[in-house]
Amino acid sequence: MVLKKSNKTAIVTGSSRGLGANIVEFLVYAGFNVVINYNERKKDAEILAEKLVLKDNIRVFGGDVSKFSDVKRIVNKTLMEFGRIDVLINNAGIHKDGTVHKLDERSWRSVIDTNLTGTFFFSKAVLPQMKKQGFGRIINISSVTALTGTIGASNYAASKAGIIGFTKSLAREVGKYNITVNAIAPGYFDTGMFNDFTLKMKNKIISNIPANRLGHPSEISELIKILLLSNYLTGQVFVLDGGYSIGFQM
Repeated sequence: MVLKKSNKTAIVTGSSRGLGANIVEFLVYAGFNVVINYNERKKDAEILAEKLVLKDNIRVFGGDVSKFSDVKRIVNKTLMEFGRIDVLINNAGIHKDGTVHKLDERSWRSVIDTNLTGTFFFSKAVLPQMKKQGFGRIINISSVTALTGTIGASNYAASKAGIIGFTKSLAREVGKYNITVNAIAPGYFDTGMFNDFTLKMKNKIISNIPANRLGHPSEISELIKILLLSNYLTGQVFVLDGGYSIGFQM
């Protein structure tokens, strides 16, 4: 556990619960100043901030990642509080499931706007500061669903696949500024959205994972640590799924 304030700052979007909350805890204890972002779950975000030891290193900023005005406000407040932004982890994501012929336009757009457009908005907003610093790490949370597809979640799969293309393109644009951009495509983890599934669906998913278990949130943090330290890993997609994507069966 680190007990001193860092001069490095990270923003984690959609981090009031699930994998985002676990990432926040990792970064705080690694010594980062951390901005917890939430949209609707203010209480969860405040509870998370309160339970962490290094409260002076944490700020809780609400805002909808699909609205550029909210994103710019959060970035500006972060700079006012900490003076720099070194790490952006685009984690915010929602799902509104339905097969294509039943999926309504609103459900399609809201998932794309949050998951994909939100990633674009936040990346765009932090780049001027990262370029000024000559340093930055952007990590986009995609999903194994981007690689396998899944019945009833075409909007979610499309948004997460879009993140992969966005990651590779942005990495080409900003590499010369010592800014790396990578994506993590998690499989199924024992937290967050997995808890929304029925028991039958949970058992079916686990049966398709060669590792025969769900992922642990700490395994995401271990990968993030590597990406934060490396100056040469960029434009890559790291699939962390226990082999789910190679053993996937419809």
